[in-house]
Amino acid sequence: MSIILKYSKIHEFIILFSVIYLVFFYDVLANSLGFYDEILALYFMMVIIVVLLFSKKIFLYKNEKNIVILLSFIGFIGLLSNYLSYLGGNVTDTNAIIGDFINLYKAFIVYFGIRLISSKFNAQNVLKKTEKHTRFLFNLIIILLFFDIIFKLFPQLPRYGIHSYQLFFLHPSRFSFVFSFVFLVLFNKYIKSNKKHLLFILIIGLTSLRVKYFGFVVLAIFLMYYRHLLFKISKKTIFILIGLLFVLIGLLFQDQIKMYFSFDNIKNGWSRGILLMESIKIGYDYFPFGTGFGSYSCYFSGKYYSWVYDKYGINNVWGISRFYWGFVSDQFWPMVLGQFGYFGLLAYLLIIYQYIVLFLKFLKSNITNIKNSNYMFTALLGMLLLLIDSSSDAIFTQNRAVVLFILFALFINSQSNKTIEKNTK
Repeated sequence: MSIILKYSKIHEFIILFSVIYLVFFYDVLANSLGFYDEILALYFMMVIIVVLLFSKKIFLYKNEKNIVILLSFIGFIGLLSNYLSYLGGNVTDTNAIIGDFINLYKAFIVYFGIRLISSKFNAQNVLKKTEKHTRFLFNLIIILLFFDIIFKLFPQLPRYGIHSYQLFFLHPSRFSFVFSFVFLVLFNKYIKSNKKHLLFILIIGLTSLRVKYFGFVVLAIFLMYYRHLLFKISKKTIFILIGLLFVLIGLLFQDQIKMYFSFDNIKNGWSRGILLMESIKIGYDYFPFGTGFGSYSCYFSGKYYSWVYDKYGINNVWGISRFYWGFVSDQFWPMVLGQFGYFGLLAYLLIIYQYIVLFLKFLKSNITNIKNSNYMFTALLGMLLLLIDSSSDAIFTQNRAVVLFILFALFINSQSNKTIEKNTK
């Protein structure tokens, strides 16, 4: 019994430490511990292997099993595409393939690792401790931001005629993510007693001046005040409403979107637009698959410079060139389409669909359980945050996605046995 309790505390500590580190301290220690999320994925990969080898019964929901199948399908497509490219004389560096494989799957590995040991630790305890530490660190961030505004302690980039803030984070988008995360973690605590505090969190995050964060704020405020509708309408209607909300966000910030993806900017060598347009060509040329892991619009396709950029004549584009490839992984969906083709793109969209359906099932089955319904609403909003950020960021392959998928797993693990029984029928 004492050994089980000890392992339980170890799991709780690792998860809690990982969440706090990856959100608040990852950027500070990126040069020395920037690989922490990959190490965490390898740890939970070992956990998964142990569970598969020694557990008599493995419990996952139907949607989660579908996700595993879809992830396996993407892996098969990616490796097959690498092999077919090799036969055609186009070789992707082995290190790029391995690195990109880990990058793509690390968030899911951590998610399923935590899910499979749901009975080995108390998810509620981890969530409570996460909430406590997040409140404390948020207050420190506010104090630091106050001093930064007055004394200019950290870089401040001009944007829209005023300064955007990022404190010690590597980019304003990472700074804005902190406020999205704080909002999600503290939602359950303040939604009933102090909505103004949640609004304060969102408003302070606006100092980052990131358009994607503006979109999240619009979405969060709308759903915060009208979330009760989710209990009353069908899943189909919910997906339609989510789609309409994204259209509304697109209309509100259309000037910024046009700046990234207009044909004029593509002609002028705007890397983000070029990567998107070329991914469509690659999807057509290599239909129904793609060019394989580590070959296009991902970090490792730049580090181990990919043959794809030479073949499609974009090896001289600023941010994609062999000499400076800093913007090569600036998006997510062009990477999915380019590397895994239209089949892979469809599979990834179905993965997101399966997660949203899973969250909605729990949300609707927890009408009388306020805490659990708040958790699942937060999970739904977290997935929408990932979708918003993925429009101009490879967030699904970054530390921020790992954090959110940890939260998703904890939220699912924290559901009551009664809810579990309902959702397995």
